[in-house]
Amino acid sequence: MSVKKMFFLIIGIVGILFLTIFIGKEIFSHLPNGKNIMIFFQISRGDAFYLRTANGKEIIWDGGDDTSFLEKLSEYRPFYDRTLDYWIITHPDSDHYYGGLEVFKQYNIKNIILSGVSKDDEKYKEIFTLAKEKNTKIIIANSSTDVMIDGVFIDILFPVEYIYGSSEKNGNNYALIQRISTEKKSILLTADIEKETEEKILELGINISSDILKVPHHGSKSSSSEDFLKAVNPKEIIFTTGTKNKFGHPHIEIVKRYEELNIPITNSRMGDVIVEL
Repeated sequence: MSVKKMFFLIIGIVGILFLTIFIGKEIFSHLPNGKNIMIFFQISRGDAFYLRTANGKEIIWDGGDDTSFLEKLSEYRPFYDRTLDYWIITHPDSDHYYGGLEVFKQYNIKNIILSGVSKDDEKYKEIFTLAKEKNTKIIIANSSTDVMIDGVFIDILFPVEYIYGSSEKNGNNYALIQRISTEKKSILLTADIEKETEEKILELGINISSDILKVPHHGSKSSSSEDFLKAVNPKEIIFTTGTKNKFGHPHIEIVKRYEELNIPITNSRMGDVIVEL
């Protein structure tokens, strides 16, 4: 090969590397550039969410109970980018962390935020083992734990107290409740909390008013009390019931309760729900 051909070959390779490193995310991503986008994925069971900020920071929530979270992420992210900024685990039920664990095995995740409720589950314990191996920071959250990332504010509202090591039998009621907000919009993420915790949040006077409500516990009749809904006063509702939910969620009486609000209702069972924040 001549020197001239070798020169142009090197220039070409450098050019490709430049495109991949500096603008590759925009080329290979299926999401619009310069916007805060949150996706509620259609999965089999549980919750699995993804947020990409306007400047490319990335956060995932939970992960469902199988490996479909990995497949979903690959639909919206560049195939070569294996780094995420945060993984937020609302509580240690397998339908809320297992899929995220499969992502963690293949990705570098800088920070993990969780409630501190412990669980005698080898798969759940694997999260902490991997975090140590990968030098991932573990953050045990309570209401004083907040994250501001690229103008997106993640406000941990509950639990109020620090509960690290707690072995509560009902981890649903100690799940991380978060209000995600920007200058334009707010979303209340309610995990699997039940009426007991809804009442406690109201008693504490916590501000839960939000534009969008992710329905508590997939629409179970054990949640979504009328007083709680009034306090949130949402403009839009998102159910996350899963395509293979085995508990009959959402329960019909809860669906009717939301329908009476006369506001838009979507369900990730029917497909990914994409929200611009």
